[in-house]
Amino acid sequence: ILTGLSATQNLSLPMMVLLRRASILMTMLLEKWMLNSQPSKTVQLSVGLMLGGAFVAALGDLSFNMKGYIVIFFNDLFTALNGVILKRTSEEYKKSKMTVLYLNSLLSAIGVFIVIMLVPGEVDRVQNFDLWSNTSFVTHFMFASLMGSVLNLAIFLCTSTNSALTTTVVGCLKNVLTSYIGMFVGGDYIFSLLSFVGINLSIAGSFVYARATFKG
Repeated sequence: ILTGLSATQNLSLPMMVLLRRASILMTMLLEKWMLNSQPSKTVQLSVGLMLGGAFVAALGDLSFNMKGYIVIFFNDLFTALNGVILKRTSEEYKKSKMTVLYLNSLLSAIGVFIVIMLVPGEVDRVQNFDLWSNTSFVTHFMFASLMGSVLNLAIFLCTSTNSALTTTVVGCLKNVLTSYIGMFVGGDYIFSLLSFVGINLSIAGSFVYARATFKG
């Protein structure tokens, strides 16, 4: 979450969505290493298309931000590790889905708590946040937190039923519309032909993967 928010601040929306596709390759490699999974040639081709498109778009990114690229790299790595470890845990230890999800959420909460405690002044900023007395904000905040729990459950169910790679690709597919809307909304996307071609090439790779996976 922290790396994702930081990437959002430092990259344009279409570029952030696009560079998140590197998590697909990381997931595929981690599945092969940790789960002995062997993707088909078509799946490997589709992943290559997605990454090739991301590379082409990065070459045409006129608003290049090194910090944003570094942060999104770690975001991709953590996303891949999270999916593969969840899949391996659910298969090896035969625990119920809710037990694994509960432990995952508990450890995540502890990690965030430690970060808050270590960052100077962060506890005071949280306690003195101006909008805690705003009923509208608190309502939306609670609703967003609830939807986050539902999202985590959906991600876990998708991973345990299919594969970590499929969950990662589907996560990227849902951002297709976001990529195009982000070109016109937000004002931080600088158009270049190379970037535009790369975005569309990467999106085409996503559809090839979906066809190869669900057709079989």
